[in-house]
Amino acid sequence: MPVVSVIIPTYNRAAMLREAIESVRAQAVKNVEIIVVDSHSTDETAEVLRRAGADVMHLRQERLGVAAARNLGIQHASAAYIAFLDSDDRWLPGKLERQLAYLRDHPEVGLVYARMWSYHVDRPTERRLDPYVIARTFEELLNGPNAVTTSTVLLRRECLDAVGLFNPALRAAEDHELWLRIAKKFPIACLDDVMGEYRRHGESINTNLPLLYDGYRRYFELILRDYRRDLHSPRAAERQLAKFEYLCGTVALKRGQAREAVRLISRALRRDMTLGTQFIGADASWAMRLWLPLKPYAAWAVSALKSGTQYLFQR
Repeated sequence: MPVVSVIIPTYNRAAMLREAIESVRAQAVKNVEIIVVDSHSTDETAEVLRRAGADVMHLRQERLGVAAARNLGIQHASAAYIAFLDSDDRWLPGKLERQLAYLRDHPEVGLVYARMWSYHVDRPTERRLDPYVIARTFEELLNGPNAVTTSTVLLRRECLDAVGLFNPALRAAEDHELWLRIAKKFPIACLDDVMGEYRRHGESINTNLPLLYDGYRRYFELILRDYRRDLHSPRAAERQLAKFEYLCGTVALKRGQAREAVRLISRALRRDMTLGTQFIGADASWAMRLWLPLKPYAAWAVSALKSGTQYLFQR
């Protein structure tokens, strides 16, 4: 029976996937189950996995998002401890050994994570530490940024048995939402050391803006529904939801979905009539400071005009 099951979701990351697997094998803890969930990659991923050896479990599924991929891996995992590693990240030596020892010494803790070096693959010397703040309680995690770096997480299987798996409806912030459910029921901990590398690149989900906007819209809807009483400022969460509703509305408008754009932008403006001010940066020119508060209303007017025109032509 393996000590730890490592879940690695991947899609078209052949070279990086090879390095991710190697970083797991370089750990001092050797009785490790590696499970790679491939969302039908079209590059050399299959060859990388063939050469990786029979001890790497290879699962395939449709492109249903990283939450669904991790869930499939969890369902096939057999260890009492679960770790996550994105295929474009890698672990540093000693990561698993130290975290496993910590959880064994602190049986009350359900999840432990650590810091990572974060850098763009084209500029590896320009690195920063992630996260820039640390959360050790549910309250800190809810009312701050997502401090839990997914590729450094080691948790007890019983946490997932108690709170469930990743929410596949979320295509962004799905990790933050699961950590909140775990932190609500179990103590969490952070080893304030660097234990991995987060490698940014042009194919990251953060470059897929429509998916990102929709993911955060759904996330803030869920936060306001499930945790409103725990929020320090529900109004701040409402404003964030309004921002992402508006951004989803602009995506719908660009796609020619004028009625959907009207619906989303109208809801956003009802939540925050001054939502345009959220986009004013510190270095914005005076012209942008005048225009940005008006821009959502202009987008609504264009959407409404196009929606009415579409309705007339459809009759």
